[in-house]
Amino acid sequence: MKHAIERSITSLGMRCYASPWITLCGVVLVVAALASQLPKTDFLSDVDRYLAPSDPIRIQYDLLREQFGRDDMLLISVTPAEVFDARFLETLREIHKDFENDLPWVDEVQSLINARQTRGEDDALIVGELLEDWPETPDEIARIQEIARANPLYRDLYLSADGRTAGIIVRPLTFQPSEVESLEGFDSADSVSASATKGASDVAFLDDAQTAEIVRAIRVYIESRQGEGLEMHVTGSPAVNYEIQQQTAADMARFSMLSLLAIALLLWVVFRRVIGVILPLAIVSAAVVSTLGAMAATGRPLTFVSQIVPSFILAVGVGFAVHVLSIFFQRLDAEETKEASVGGALRHSGPAIAMSALTTAGGMLSFVPTGLLPVRDIGLFVPLGVLIAAILALTALPAVLALVPVRGRPIVERRGAHLTEDVLVACGRFGTRHPVFVTLTSLAVFAACASGIPLITEDYDPLEWLPEDNVARVSTSYIDRTMGGASGLELIFDSGRENGLYDPETLRRIERIQRYAEATRTSGIVITKTTSIVDIVKEIHQALHGGDPDQHVIADDPLLIAQELLLFENSGSDDLEDVVDSQFRLARISLKAPQVGAGHQRRFLNEHTEPMRELAGDADLQFTGFFGLASQVVILTADTAIRSYGIAFMLITPLMMLFIGSLRTGIVSMAPNLMPILMVLGVMGWAGVALDTISVLIGGIALGLVVDDTIHILHGFRREYEATGDVEEATVRTMRTTGRALFFTTVVLTSAFSIYGLASAGTVSNFGRLTALAVGLAFLFDIFLSPALLALVYRKR
Repeated sequence: MKHAIERSITSLGMRCYASPWITLCGVVLVVAALASQLPKTDFLSDVDRYLAPSDPIRIQYDLLREQFGRDDMLLISVTPAEVFDARFLETLREIHKDFENDLPWVDEVQSLINARQTRGEDDALIVGELLEDWPETPDEIARIQEIARANPLYRDLYLSADGRTAGIIVRPLTFQPSEVESLEGFDSADSVSASATKGASDVAFLDDAQTAEIVRAIRVYIESRQGEGLEMHVTGSPAVNYEIQQQTAADMARFSMLSLLAIALLLWVVFRRVIGVILPLAIVSAAVVSTLGAMAATGRPLTFVSQIVPSFILAVGVGFAVHVLSIFFQRLDAEETKEASVGGALRHSGPAIAMSALTTAGGMLSFVPTGLLPVRDIGLFVPLGVLIAAILALTALPAVLALVPVRGRPIVERRGAHLTEDVLVACGRFGTRHPVFVTLTSLAVFAACASGIPLITEDYDPLEWLPEDNVARVSTSYIDRTMGGASGLELIFDSGRENGLYDPETLRRIERIQRYAEATRTSGIVITKTTSIVDIVKEIHQALHGGDPDQHVIADDPLLIAQELLLFENSGSDDLEDVVDSQFRLARISLKAPQVGAGHQRRFLNEHTEPMRELAGDADLQFTGFFGLASQVVILTADTAIRSYGIAFMLITPLMMLFIGSLRTGIVSMAPNLMPILMVLGVMGWAGVALDTISVLIGGIALGLVVDDTIHILHGFRREYEATGDVEEATVRTMRTTGRALFFTTVVLTSAFSIYGLASAGTVSNFGRLTALAVGLAFLFDIFLSPALLALVYRKR
């Protein structure tokens, strides 16, 4: 079977060599068709879109937004010399009006300017705005300050706890403008159930590009007011997502360019031929463009995770071309004809290239079953890019070689190549002559590193993806300190019946949940503020009792509560829509907190979900919002790691056995592949690198890559062993032919992934360094441990 594959690949390549123009025209047409889709490329950064549409957490979150609106507000802090100063209040009103009039895609702007003020006059309830009657005198301003400082609603939303910073809330539209009319009346529990059946993802929410327009406009506005003595910051998940988009686009272009330059330099060092640089780069560039075009054509967006796609395909794909060219130039330098050199290169390297592409694709396909869509995209499209690069190396490359003039080099020009070969031969000989020592030493090093695996933790914190001096990260830190943060958890309280929220005991259950959350100080999370219908009910009751602070309570009579809420609705305020449905069955409870990693959020939910559900009594309590989404990402990340590594192993091992043609050798060959992966995971644990949406890729990617080296080593060894019958001699010959190409591909891969070490995001930097470490370790195991294991297996024959 192995010889049949070899003949088929060689035959295909030589047909392309014989018909170069037809081959290249076909390649150009396909690549151009895919490249034409690139303008459709979109970018995705919302954490909820990381989850599959069928994920229960995503469905719950979409239903929250459909029922109550968006929870991902933008919070702008404005710190003047004095908040309650006539000049600053005028400035705040100007900023507020500018945001209302000029920001695109905005649903509502809230600040002290239009903050709700509820008061009673005789038997009437008046719901107005704090600054409806503009204060003109110092006494009037002092009165406004007293009201604002006393109102718990304003605290950490419109006014910091210390009274030194004013806050402005900008709420983006929830739906595309065309969707608003079709969703009118969607505010009942029955409608929620119907939407769950239909699928919440059918609704067109405001997209990332539109939300980015809001953030960009706010940033430009803040810049325009520099020098006015105001310190202004903006945070919230839209602001963080916008910065991630900008950084990812810049990093992807930068890393791709650096990878191209590094690979070009290394190609020149190895081949010392212009054609040896141009051809591999052309092959892998076509593969990258085709892959990105396929993503755009199928509607799959780029994400923070998929920024690795171009550099990965560049690094892996260039190795395929190098293996063909390396043997081609060796044969050409040995004074064979160009046609014979191409045929010899295809026979020698073609099967190994095909097998390497399949195993690399298999390692990446292991990510397809995950519930994390960006990781799933890696599992779908990176294999496509790898296979395209392999196909082009076996078809387009021979076609180009048929057209371009190439000559062999004299022996004096090839002396520098012997040093690399001699070192590799020495390593191979050492392994075959001291197999027990090499094996035991490898196991000892492996055990020391792998013992760190139990120390690995899981996390997901988009803020950590940004540099410490990034404007969004600085602003988030500032607002976390001054305004209690802009992140949080959303709870949906279902009383189970229409008008159930008129019941005083039901409202007290909600109040107890709020007090419980506010008193929680665990898992690194501090809930700084909670809001719900209870706050409005207490506010109304106090206002109807002359503003008496002692009356800031829930009334005991359900009929009285119903009447008070009816008065509130009749006053013209629509604020109830944000916290209850029209049937007064569902209530929204919002918990506000500073930004922390999802590891803390998950522990918070694990510890406090059941106690809060007990406080809800017989009502149903669901948890959603950013905390719930991020926690689900952490859970799926851990599940992805376990599942993908297992699937990759089960896919690759049979392929190795089938290709090698030996069960025993196939099993033994997996040791040099698995040991580097497990060692790197151990290093992650010892170094405190968390498992997240980027680092979860390391194992699957590295396993797919390191198997390539082993395939080439074993393919060459089997060929030479059949010819010589001697393990050491077969190893030496393999190192002289295949080893040098493997050394180069290892240098290319480690260089390409090490470039990610320059990333401003710590998680991307860790990913690059650890993947480069895995590739480097795998190469060392292949030139030391593989010969040792082969010596132990074949010595008895």
